[in-house]
Amino acid sequence: MKILFVCKGNICRSPMAEAMARSKAKSLKIDDQVIFDSAGTDTLHLGQNPDYRTSRMMDRHNISMKDIKARIIKQSDFENFDLILAMDKNHLERLLKIADQKYHHKIKLFLEFCEQENFWNNQILDPFHKDMEMFEEVYDLINNGLDKLFKKIA
Repeated sequence: MKILFVCKGNICRSPMAEAMARSKAKSLKIDDQVIFDSAGTDTLHLGQNPDYRTSRMMDRHNISMKDIKARIIKQSDFENFDLILAMDKNHLERLLKIADQKYHHKIKLFLEFCEQENFWNNQILDPFHKDMEMFEEVYDLINNGLDKLFKKIA
């Protein structure tokens, strides 16, 4: 199975989800069965490393962000991935606008798809303009969502 996480600039939420998902898959010994990637809906940070706060958060949890660079979603992603998970409703709407209708069934809101209880209206809010505490909240929400995601795809 191939899963793509999508946020705006692909430097905070979606690369965090990608790195965490890879780490969980490795610890569950299913990393040969699932491929994870991330992308953005905006070219603002194209080719950049993840935000330093995202990297710091991953370092705290001993999760590698090796080889993760910001990229924009491509039309081929809609065909190549089995599941495309948007971090918030704006990304979901954007993805549904740019994808051919035949791929709409693959595009979901991450927290809604995972059925993860949250107070954020099924969205992972952008921590970019916030403090480290917000990155910790995002980490926890993604972590819990991934636990449910792995149960769904098992």
